[in-house]
Amino acid sequence: MNFLFISEILPTDTYASEIVFYRHFSELVKKGHSVHILTDQNSYNNRNKDLSSEFSIHIVPNRKWFYLPFKPFGILQNIRFYIYYLLYVRSILRKYKIDKIIGYVHGNFLLAFSAFIKKKTHLQLISFLHDDPNEINRSDSDSIGINTIKILSKSDKVLVASDSFKENWPQFKNKFYLLYPIPGSFDCTVHLKSSPTKVGYSGTIYDEIIFSLDKLISILETLKIDFDLIGNNNKSAYLQEKYNNVQCIPLFPTSNESNEYLINNCRTCVIAYPENIDQMPWIRTCFPSKFIQYCLLGIPSIIIAPKKSAIGKWCIENNWILYSENYDNKNIEKLIYRSHIDQMVFDQVEYFKNSIFNPLKLQSDFEELLIN
Repeated sequence: MNFLFISEILPTDTYASEIVFYRHFSELVKKGHSVHILTDQNSYNNRNKDLSSEFSIHIVPNRKWFYLPFKPFGILQNIRFYIYYLLYVRSILRKYKIDKIIGYVHGNFLLAFSAFIKKKTHLQLISFLHDDPNEINRSDSDSIGINTIKILSKSDKVLVASDSFKENWPQFKNKFYLLYPIPGSFDCTVHLKSSPTKVGYSGTIYDEIIFSLDKLISILETLKIDFDLIGNNNKSAYLQEKYNNVQCIPLFPTSNESNEYLINNCRTCVIAYPENIDQMPWIRTCFPSKFIQYCLLGIPSIIIAPKKSAIGKWCIENNWILYSENYDNKNIEKLIYRSHIDQMVFDQVEYFKNSIFNPLKLQSDFEELLIN
């Protein structure tokens, strides 16, 4: 089949949603499907990494002399979308015989264009929903809310990262299908070295979690445990200066390099969120893909998150042993100790690694939802 993915966030072997798309789409190509990527010039220029040649890339310009000013709503939005459709997209759909459209509920631009293409073509639209745009972009919530409703209304299926989205969007819950972020396959047995005592974190370091990391690291320092912080936020650099047990490491070029580092250097990994959900509203619905990757590596993960967050609810429902809703020193110390020696912890990680979070299962679920 021939798929057209419309998004400002592109499938690259990096992190977050980018790598989730990359893994899913690469598997589609391996199985004989064609994946076409439609994005705008600004998003393409600002990409984190070059796209794989296995995907066909189509770029629409953000500016032309004959364009009217763009607005994220109303007639000016419709005029711009109609120009894109007539000059670019219609020929792509015909030339490559596109069977289905894949969208991404993100931002305030191409998500609405995905809905516009669905309306014009009546092709089936399957959309990813990893983070609630209303929770991430509260400063411009009016137009973002309108455009989010547009794509959710037009989508035939919405692949959500957690069941908590049903609470935010009850009017669309019948379209929602749970699909956890797919991790990357990795042969742990080949690379595993002697067991270190370090704790690790690898992924996006949001401003909102830096203070939480600070609290966690202060506990680790009293326990004389080193912490490796792999991320891309310069604001977190002060942690290395403040604490003797911290090493800040830039994001690795590929996920495999990051995975190999974690396996060879860290016995435990962490998800560290603020204790108050209002400090980071989107954790109410988003599910941390890094946690799934840690499980696939066989590394126990301590999760500190509010009970009402998506991952907090998941931990409670699944009796996750290494879960805490706060940064109580004694509780965190107990979880670290258990992460090192408790066989029940290792068995629980192994169970989710081989079942719920198995990448072969998640890819199969994705293809089932996409193709059938």
